[in-house]
Amino acid sequence: MNTDTFEGQWRQMRGELRSWWGRLSDNDFEKIAGKKDRLIGMLQEKYGYTREAAQQEIDRRFREYEDRARTSSPTRKSGKTEDGMNDTSAVQPISAVGEKIGSLAEVIREKAPHEGAVGTAATAVAEKLDVAGSYLQEKDLNHVLSDVSSMIRRYPVPSLLVGLGIGYLLARSTRR
Repeated sequence: MNTDTFEGQWRQMRGELRSWWGRLSDNDFEKIAGKKDRLIGMLQEKYGYTREAAQQEIDRRFREYEDRARTSSPTRKSGKTEDGMNDTSAVQPISAVGEKIGSLAEVIREKAPHEGAVGTAATAVAEKLDVAGSYLQEKDLNHVLSDVSSMIRRYPVPSLLVGLGIGYLLARSTRR
């Protein structure tokens, strides 16, 4: 992916970039602002890569991204995708969840105060919801599952603790 393509697809790729490089903060992404050379510098700083290693990592990841983008838009034939799945596959509900999350972010922006600590927190929550919503709208179920699997592999202990917490909350809610 060349630099112009990267800059043009920056907003769509931010969620993907976050899953690839978890050490980069929101402020880092703001500083990068769609500039490939700034991303290289941030990877050098946060991960200790050499310039060449950072460039190779970025190129590899972008190739994977482009390959997935090409293969995730299957052509339709007689109501089925190329892999034989029906049009009513799980992609549509995931996209609908993404849309609802995006609309929730808008509601938070409208209703929350715009000043003070609560306003700052509400803005941060709304931005995160926007990112999550657009991610779910753009990705199919297989991609989401792949990202979840890689996140669990990268952070096994926190993932286990989150799973235990969710299980505990579900158990408590079914008791009542």
